[in-house]
Amino acid sequence: MSWDVSLYKFTRRYKTTEEIAHDEQPLSLGSLSEVHAAVSEVFLGTDWSDPAWGIYDSEFGSIEFNVGKDDPVKSLGLHVRASDAVVVGILNLCERIRCQAIDLTDGSFLDQSELPAAGLGKWREYRDQIIGKTKG
Repeated sequence: MSWDVSLYKFTRRYKTTEEIAHDEQPLSLGSLSEVHAAVSEVFLGTDWSDPAWGIYDSEFGSIEFNVGKDDPVKSLGLHVRASDAVVVGILNLCERIRCQAIDLTDGSFLDQSELPAAGLGKWREYRDQIIGKTKG
């Protein structure tokens, strides 16, 4: 269970996912090594023991980076279990590789949201509710 975010590069910057044309094809985020380097630059210490699946652990929580095996990389999936502090890093990563992050809880773009960590907060509330039910 995690807050899931997908990173894509489009032909232009969108405000909402509804604006994306049906024939829009994501552009490359870069080569596998370029994406690894960008992630590792923003999220220092990311473990790439499995080149398709990076793991970042910090005092703020963890993020798993599902980059896959395709080279060049078309999308990057993030499985986040962390505090709001990591959202700034996700937005910085998007700037670094010139892409947009889609919050899969509601389909919004993080960079277009007034509260980009809102989905993460909802996920934590849900997680805490489930954990509370299993303890009681």
